Amino acid sequence: MTSRTWRPDGPGSFQSPPGVKAVVDRQGRRWVRSGPRWTASGSHFIRWRVLVAEHGPVTEAE
Repeated sequence: MTSRTWRPDGPGSFQSPPGVKAVVDRQGRRWVRSGPRWTASGSHFIRWRVLVAEHGPVTEAE
């Protein structure tokens, strides 16, 4: 299966697609979904649109 990628200026950058549970940012950091927010550390949470805008492009993790 091919991993999907989202860019700050592309489609899907505002709302996370259904079924996406984890992504990897441009620096190789893994982000996991926790409800409507995302975390890399377990203590700092951000929304999808901020994740893609500030850490993108992001690629779906296997």
